[in-house]
Amino acid sequence: MQGPGRKVSFRCFVRKETGCCTYLIGAEDRQDCFLVDPLMDFERFLPSGEALADGPRIKYVLDTHVHADHLSGAREVCRLTGAELMMHESAQVAVPFVPIKGGSDLSLCGLRVRVIHTPGHAPEHVSLLVDERILLSGDALLIGDVGRTDLGRGDNFDLYESLHEKLMRLEDTVQVHPAHVGAQHYLSEKLSSTIGEERRSNPALRIAGLDEFRRYMTEGWPPKPANYDLYVMVNRGLLTLREAQAQVGGTLA
Repeated sequence: MQGPGRKVSFRCFVRKETGCCTYLIGAEDRQDCFLVDPLMDFERFLPSGEALADGPRIKYVLDTHVHADHLSGAREVCRLTGAELMMHESAQVAVPFVPIKGGSDLSLCGLRVRVIHTPGHAPEHVSLLVDERILLSGDALLIGDVGRTDLGRGDNFDLYESLHEKLMRLEDTVQVHPAHVGAQHYLSEKLSSTIGEERRSNPALRIAGLDEFRRYMTEGWPPKPANYDLYVMVNRGLLTLREAQAQVGGTLA
C-alpha cells in the first residue's frame, strides 16, 4: 500500500465465520510491525506455511476496545512475542498495558499513528489513523453502518459525537478498515471503504440530528451476541477463560 509518506506494509486477516478483522501493519522497509485487534486464535489465520515466529517482529499490540463478541488474543500475542499491549487510558482492564490518549501521535514501527478517542460502542474505544491515510475504525465506523451501543457499555450520544465531530472531519480519501465485515454482522462483504464513500452512502451518517440517531440505534438491530457479558469479563481480565466456560457449560470461542 502506497501514498504520501513511507510505503506501508498492510495485511488484513479475516475470520470468515465471524467477519472479525485483524490488521498487521508496519513501514515496508522495517522488520517490525504492530498488530491491531487480534483474535484469540489469530495465528490460525496466517497463510499456509507461515507462523507467528516467522514473520516480521510484532513490537506492539493494540486493542481498539474491550471486545464484547469474541475473545481478544492481545495478551496471548504479547506473551508469545514480548510485544507491548496498548489501549486507551480509560480502559478498565486488570492486565498491564501502555495507556494511550486521544489526540496523541504515536511513532510505531516507522509510521505515524494518530489516536482518535471514539467512544460510543465502548467508552475506551479508539480509532487509529495511520500516516493520515488509513483509518482503523474498530467498531465505531463500519462499512455501511456503525457499531451497536446496546452491549452494556455503549452510549448513543458519544457515538454520534465520535462519528460527526471526529471521523467525519477526516479527508474523503482516507481509507476505512473496520473491525467487522460480512453477513455475520449484517454488513457488506467489502473489506474497506473511504470516508467520502461512507459520508455519501452510510445510512447511519445521513441521519439528521441526535434524536433520530437515537431511534436508529435502538430499533431493528439483530439479537445481541450470546454471552457477550462473559466475553467482556474475560477480555477485561476479570474472569479466566476456564471460569467463563464453566458458567456456560461449554466452549466460549
